Amino acid sequence: MADGQSCDTGAEFVARTLSDALRWSRNGQKLWSFANHGSTVCVVVFSATAAVLSQTNASILNQDPKTLATVLSLCVTILSTVQSKLGFERKWVANRMTHSALNRLLIDEKTGADVQDIKEKLKTILDAHDRAVAATGG
Repeated sequence: MADGQSCDTGAEFVARTLSDALRWSRNGQKLWSFANHGSTVCVVVFSATAAVLSQTNASILNQDPKTLATVLSLCVTILSTVQSKLGFERKWVANRMTHSALNRLLIDEKTGADVQDIKEKLKTILDAHDRAVAATGG
C-alpha cells in the first residue's frame, strides 16, 4: 500500500506542478506580449509623431514642437534599447512556446499517459523554457 500511496502522491505532485506551470506560463505570456507589443506600438507612434512635430512650427500645448519631437525621440531611443536589451520578443516567444507545450502535456496527462513520461516531458519543457528566456540575443 505504501507503494500505491507513493505513486498517487507522485502523480498528484506532477499534476499540481503542471497546473502551476500552466498558470505561470499563461501570466508570463500575457505580460511579455503586453511588454513586447506595447513597446513596439509606442516606438512606432512616438517616432511618427516626432517626425511630424519636427516639421511643424506651430506651438502645441504651449510647447515648442521641436522640443516635443526631441523628447519623443529620446523616449523612442530608451524604449527600443530596453526592449532590445531585455529581449521582450524572445521572452514573449519563449512563453508562447512553453504554454503551448504545457497544454499538449496537459492533454496527455488528462487522457491517462504514464506519470513517468509526463514527469520527464514536464522537466524537459521547463528546462527548454529556462534556456530560451536566459539566452542572449545575437
